[in-house]
Amino acid sequence: MYTQQPTRSNHLLARCVEEGISIDSKAGAANAWVFMLHKAVPTGVITRVLAYPEMRRRN
Repeated sequence: MYTQQPTRSNHLLARCVEEGISIDSKAGAANAWVFMLHKAVPTGVITRVLAYPEMRRRN
């Protein structure tokens, strides 16, 4: 079982993902998806954070 997350190296990307998660809770996953896609967040990351919230990184 995977227990430790790798250290973030791209803090700008991390902020975009956090904003996308916030948009998801306020305006829905479709709006969050569009925002993160526009910010060049990789689709695999978008899918993971929106579809599997338990797999999100902890701050």
